[in-house]
Amino acid sequence: MPLYDVEHVTPLTPDQQATLAQAITDLHARRFKTPKTFINVRYTDVSDQVVFRGGKRVSYNRVVVRTRQGERRTKEIYDDHARDIIKAWEGVVVGPGPSPGDPSASLRTVWIMGALTTAVECGIARPKVGDEDKWVEENMDEFKKLAASGDTDFIDLLHELEANDD
Repeated sequence: MPLYDVEHVTPLTPDQQATLAQAITDLHARRFKTPKTFINVRYTDVSDQVVFRGGKRVSYNRVVVRTRQGERRTKEIYDDHARDIIKAWEGVVVGPGPSPGDPSASLRTVWIMGALTTAVECGIARPKVGDEDKWVEENMDEFKKLAASGDTDFIDLLHELEANDD
């Protein structure tokens, strides 16, 4: 459902990418009740990209989030979510402690755009915000069919849903 575009000028190792993607996935899944299988995190090295802010050439790390909007997703919830993403970045990329690494390694901006009207993945349209539980129930047969065909995303989804029932 959501797409997190991590646009970075700071080089990220594969381990940092994996750890940050897991942290973002966990944050989103917990906060918005989204199955992890549908949370996408994409990395783009933008160190050669030309960006101007305030008429001046700049270079910085940023995350652009495209997600669904709904009346239960307030500005305050999105503000907290952006701050949690920054904390995750700091823990993975900048490093812990009172004297973190290079300040240019910080995450300067998180833009959250509630502009994802819909998405269709594997023929299944995404639910409206707040209808996630009903959507899971209505699509369970299709999820099981895709898992039985060997689709690892849906095998993982069924395991996640089963674990959440416990």
